[in-house]
Amino acid sequence: MKVFLIGFFTLLFSQVAFSYESNSNTKIKNIRVRPTVAYVLFEGCSRYSKIYLTNDYYKAMLSVALTAATANKSVAVGFESGQSCASPVEPIVSYIDVKFL
Repeated sequence: MKVFLIGFFTLLFSQVAFSYESNSNTKIKNIRVRPTVAYVLFEGCSRYSKIYLTNDYYKAMLSVALTAATANKSVAVGFESGQSCASPVEPIVSYIDVKFL
């Protein structure tokens, strides 16, 4: 039981548990779509972020990005592996939430 608790708390407080860096209120300025990847430029970011189009979840995320950009809605975006839009490489998007209010 002790080993289980130590493992649980290690996982809970590890980088895996906090692997998303987010930008909570931004708009989408531009989207570029290529055969296997979409590049999304968010306001306040100096470089494009990537959405790989390898499964249905990522394709749905691109659809959400296109809809939010068309409706000029604010979005909250999260990036993988502690990346942010200030990263020296193009960050990979893990989620996009549309702000309706």
